[in-house]
Amino acid sequence: MNVSVFQKMKDMMPSMSRSQIRIAQFIIENPSKVLNMNILELARSCESSPSTVVEFSKKLGFSGYKSFQIALAQEIALFETLKPDSDRLRRICRDFLGFVFSELKQSVELISDEVLTRASDIILKSNVVEIFAYGFDSIAGKDLFLKLKEFGFQVNFFSNPFLQSISASHLGNRGCAVAISSSHSSTDLLDAISFSKKSGASVIAIASPSSKIAEVCDILLPAYVRTEILSEGGFLTKYLQIVIVDLLILKMFEIDKDRLYEKYKHFETILSQKRRGDKGVF
Repeated sequence: MNVSVFQKMKDMMPSMSRSQIRIAQFIIENPSKVLNMNILELARSCESSPSTVVEFSKKLGFSGYKSFQIALAQEIALFETLKPDSDRLRRICRDFLGFVFSELKQSVELISDEVLTRASDIILKSNVVEIFAYGFDSIAGKDLFLKLKEFGFQVNFFSNPFLQSISASHLGNRGCAVAISSSHSSTDLLDAISFSKKSGASVIAIASPSSKIAEVCDILLPAYVRTEILSEGGFLTKYLQIVIVDLLILKMFEIDKDRLYEKYKHFETILSQKRRGDKGVF
């Protein structure tokens, strides 16, 4: 895992000499300025020497000051790309619902009826369904879990990576895993998918078409949004994932209406008893 240059400096300050601490503090306070400073200029600004700057760079894991400067420039550039465009955000906010509906319509059109039918059929024929998701993606994961429970499916939802892999390894050839991810790659989720497939289970993914998850799943329900509101992508993606979950449930109902209708009537009976107030079950 790549560690932030700034985080490295902060983490290693306790083991630095006083001269090195002055260099670190100067860089943290003036990162953009340091990009245009040669080693002698930085040393003078920190009341240090060029050799101390080199030692400082090597202490952080770089071959020298130049390679440290390159890493610093890359990190500053990354920070700049993460800054939201306030003018663009204002334009979106003026008609947020219109923007969301327009984006979702284009995204949903990428999902073919054939693929949706295949995914629905697999879930309908499974004796157990395991749902795997993290973070923002857990919203859609929990939604699918609750809807399948309403229709009487044996279903589990896990956001813990250890439980995901353990449960996935026991699925078997009559089981089905549904992986939901807005990330282009998630090692933990890929592990759960791998264990699911090794057990003989089918894997359905609600994920980006360009992700590693899309490459390894059996059926992909593409969750792709053309426009990001913020760089982390949580706004539109979570709406799209929930729409895909609803499309999946509706298609299942279309395929096996009689069975699911009976299951839903049973669910309503239980629900009415739970809404009984103080009357009790009997």
